[in-house]
Amino acid sequence: MASLTEGKSNLSFILNSTLNVSYEERPIPTLTDPRSVLVAMALTGICGSDLHYWQHGSIGPFVLKSPMCLGHESSGTVAAIGSGVTTLKLGDRVAIEPGTPCRHCEPCLSGHYNLCPDMRFAATPPYDGTLTGFYAAPEDFCYKLPDHSTSQSKPRSPPALLVVVVAAGPVGLLCCAVAKAFGATKVVSVDIQQDRLDFAKGYAATHTFMPQRVAAEVNADNLIKAADLGEGADCVIDASGAEPSIQSSIHVVRRGGVYVQGGMGKPDITFPIMALCTKEITMRGSFRYGSGDYKLAVQLVASGSLDVKSLVSREVPFKDAEQAFEDVLKGRGIKVLIRGPNHEGDEKAVAKGEEKKVEVEAPAAAAVTEKEAVAEKSEETAAVPEAEKTESAAPVEAAAPVEEKTTKSVATETEPVVEVAKVDEATETSEPVVDIAKVDETTEAPAVVEQKAEATLEVAEESAPVSTEAAADAEAAKPEETAEPAAPVEIPEHVSVLDTIRKIEETAKKTDTLG
Repeated sequence: MASLTEGKSNLSFILNSTLNVSYEERPIPTLTDPRSVLVAMALTGICGSDLHYWQHGSIGPFVLKSPMCLGHESSGTVAAIGSGVTTLKLGDRVAIEPGTPCRHCEPCLSGHYNLCPDMRFAATPPYDGTLTGFYAAPEDFCYKLPDHSTSQSKPRSPPALLVVVVAAGPVGLLCCAVAKAFGATKVVSVDIQQDRLDFAKGYAATHTFMPQRVAAEVNADNLIKAADLGEGADCVIDASGAEPSIQSSIHVVRRGGVYVQGGMGKPDITFPIMALCTKEITMRGSFRYGSGDYKLAVQLVASGSLDVKSLVSREVPFKDAEQAFEDVLKGRGIKVLIRGPNHEGDEKAVAKGEEKKVEVEAPAAAAVTEKEAVAEKSEETAAVPEAEKTESAAPVEAAAPVEEKTTKSVATETEPVVEVAKVDEATETSEPVVDIAKVDETTEAPAVVEQKAEATLEVAEESAPVSTEAAADAEAAKPEETAEPAAPVEIPEHVSVLDTIRKIEETAKKTDTLG
């Protein structure tokens, strides 16, 4: 252990309280479990839950009560191993699954460990996260990253699926990509911004659709006809959490089809339960990810079946972690990665114990609570008249002032693309809405552009201004090459259509956490 950690830093990015972060040198963890490993952090992505804890100090029942290290989307190199470790060795590059269950409760024993009530999830209070120099994790929750060579095995054709994904942000885009990798014959991306749809079409979608401000049933019929879905989609995945979006999506599902709710908006909504019942739709909620999903996500990326490189805007040194959070909050980047404090070539991060209180400037017109902002922005996705009558659509509410330092406009997640909302793997929340993006026709690389006036007229209060700095960031983040399209992944014979649909949504969420 000493040979790989001696002289190294364990500088950590600490959330002390709401809007108050600091860099703190902490002792390097000591392995106490013989089946655990110590990982030297290489890259960590910024997630919506990280932003939410930073801004509000809590997500649902998870409340920050003492300083906590942020970050949970990480990869690194094994720096020390316990005496009982058999599958990993020093120097192995691994991706870390951020949640460790108890392994003994009923959900764990039944294979649903994501529902474990005693889950120790990184950067979910009271547990520290991975924005640090070294992180200890169980051996079986660290996945060795294989060589990036495409599998030569001939895949079995999976069940033919017609899949519709609502919201073209990181999770929505990855849902499209995973569906395509699983052999879906049609993948329809739905969003309210043409620039987002342009990127989705070039990334993984076979069809795109922009909803209009008409009744939910009319939008659904128009989508089905535009994408030639026949009787409807086999599966609709809503990654927005928007009430109007959900209302339209149910009508897109065919009789006997599946609806997956991946995004979260308001806690209570008006729901078309009659359509759910008369069409015998199977509806699934989604929380984090299930058993085997992390391993599958690693395999999909390693085999070339999923292109995640083009979704990464840029990498920043550890000393710029705070600024990276600010940038993501303002919509500068789809996925920003923070390098570990021991990364060669980076300057020394921050002096030990230095603390900076972060004062977040609310974008543009008004600050609103995250739930209100997500609901209002999500309203555009479905774009139906009924939405104008809902609580989330009331312009007076949207502009109403709220208490200082407890609110923010939710405009954060992307540079190349945007998303109305996204469920966070670690918590019951949705990721912030993001600025739009545009695909450069000559390079097929994303570049940030200003929002069209007609598309943003009703949500000006919550839209973050697009700056020349953001455009420069996008230019610097252009991928050097485009991944070659890969054949569908091999799926075991016993996998059902419903299992395939579940894997599409949950694997997409898991892929989004890979550093």
